[in-house]
Amino acid sequence: MPIHALYRGCSQLLDALFPAECLSCRVGMEQPHQLCDACLRQLPKQPENYCLRCGAWAVGVQQGCGNCLNALDKSADASYFAYYYEGQIAQWAVGFKFADHSEWSRLLGWLLWQRLQRELSWESPDLVLPVPLHPLRLIKRRYNQSALLARVLAGFLRVPLRTDGLRRIKRTQPQTHLNAVQRAVNLRGAFRAKQSVVAGRAVLLVDDVFTTGATTGAAVRALKEAGARRVAVTCLAAVHHGETTDPASQS
Repeated sequence: MPIHALYRGCSQLLDALFPAECLSCRVGMEQPHQLCDACLRQLPKQPENYCLRCGAWAVGVQQGCGNCLNALDKSADASYFAYYYEGQIAQWAVGFKFADHSEWSRLLGWLLWQRLQRELSWESPDLVLPVPLHPLRLIKRRYNQSALLARVLAGFLRVPLRTDGLRRIKRTQPQTHLNAVQRAVNLRGAFRAKQSVVAGRAVLLVDDVFTTGATTGAAVRALKEAGARRVAVTCLAAVHHGETTDPASQS
C-alpha cells in the first residue's frame, strides 16, 4: 500500500474515532482544538488600564509607571496581554499548565495571536524567547507551557524561537501565596541570559499568565543586562487585580 494512502486511511480513522469539536461547547468543527464563532464571542475582553512597560495595574493606560520610568534600562519596552484571566480563559490556562493539556497550545497561541497580531507584528522581534522553568520543575511538569505558546507565536511571526537564550538558574519557591514584594524577592537573580543570543537584538518574551509582574520583570532585567536592544513581553492573560482569581494560575 502506498504511504500516502496509508496516511490518509489513518487520518480518516482518527477523525472517526476523535471527531473535531469546539473546545468549549463541543459543537462539530472542521479542525480540532478550535473554537466556534459563538464561543469566541464569549471570551473575556482584552485587559486595559495597565503600564505598557511592566504590566502593573494603573489608572488608565500608561506609557510607563513611576518604577519603569526610573529604571528604563531594566524594564520591558512594552507589555501586551490578550485576555483578562477569568472565565473560560482561566480554566484553559490552569488545564494547560497543570493538567497536562499541552495539546491546547495551538489554540491558546492562536487566540493570543488573534488579539495581538497588530502589536506583535509592529514589534518586529528578532527572536522569540519563552520564560523558562527551572530544570527540576521542567522534569516534573514535562513541558514548559510558555515555550509551547512561544513556538506558536514564532511561527506566526516567522522569526526564530530560541529556548537557549534565557535560563532559570535559581529554584524559587512556589509563588501562589506570596504577595508582590515577596515574589520580587523570591525571583531576585533567578534568571541568566545568554549574551551571544540576545545582545543587540529585539526580543519578544512570552509567558502564559501575568499576575504581579515579578517573573517577567526578573527575566527582562536579565535580558537587558545581557545587552538586549529591546524587550517586549506578551502573555495570554493578565489577572484582573481586585477580583477573585484562581491561585493555581499564579506564577
